[in-house]
Parts: sequence; structure tokens; C-alpha cells
Amino acid sequence: MKYLTVGAFVVTLAILGEVLVAGRPAGKIFAQQPVEEGMAKHPQVSGVELSSTPPGKNCVTIASTEAKDLGEKCDNDEFTAMKTNKPFVEKENEGGKEVYDITMPLHDASGKLIGTVGLDFKPEPGQQQPQVVQVAQQLVREMERQIPSKDKLFEPAK
Repeated sequence: MKYLTVGAFVVTLAILGEVLVAGRPAGKIFAQQPVEEGMAKHPQVSGVELSSTPPGKNCVTIASTEAKDLGEKCDNDEFTAMKTNKPFVEKENEGGKEVYDITMPLHDASGKLIGTVGLDFKPEPGQQQPQVVQVAQQLVREMERQIPSKDKLFEPAK
């Protein structure tokens, strides 16, 4: 018998939660794929969420590594990143360690603004905000190359 790791269990819950939020039959949407891949490629990132505006709805979290975040309404972080088209960065203290909550504007492959990507980032020793933002920008660029259009985010994953 195979057992799920805690990470796999959280991702599974996130996928199921997203389906409930979107009101679609069971199945993963495309937006979850770049979220999972981004998290896997960047060990300094402890959480990723993608927010956008589903057809006929307001801006919400549509894909996440945390099931509890799915369906959350966009807040100041997301709206600021979309309005300015620049990263919105908050430095926080978590258990005595410095962490960054970075919200990046998200574009499709043609450069059109389609949402945001929120990242919980644990810097390496000596790493300062400019370096952290640079890594976040790299991660989001990798995601953007995979997204041909906003509509693609809501399609069933293959």
C-alpha cells in the first residue's frame, strides 16, 4: 500500500477544493499545474497561490498549494500588484525567522495581465529583498510561458 506524503495530501485537498469553488465536475484545472510545478522547482517557496477572475465572478484564488486558500477573494495584495503591474512585497516574521509574502502580477504568454501569483518565500541566509524578488520574478516568468491565455487557466488539466 502506498501512502501520501503530507505535501501530496495538501495538493490533493487543494485540487478537490478548487473543484468545489469552480462548481465543476471533479478534476484539476490547468491553473493548478504551474502552481505545483513552481513549488516543486523552488525549495525556498513554501506556498503558491494563483488568483484570477473566473468568467462572471470576482477575483479569487483559483489554484493553490493550500486548500484553505481556494476561493478566497482577492485583497489589497492582489489588487495592488495588478494595478501597478509590479511586485507587492511584505516582509514578515514567522517563528523568529524572516519570510516574505510576495504577490506578483501574472501575464499570459503574450504579455497580457491575467491575474496574480502569491508566494510565501523563505530566504536563504544573507538573501535580501532584491534577491528574493528576483527569484520570485523568475518563477512567475516560468509560469507565464506555460499560459497561452486567461481562458486556459480554467480549462480541465490534461
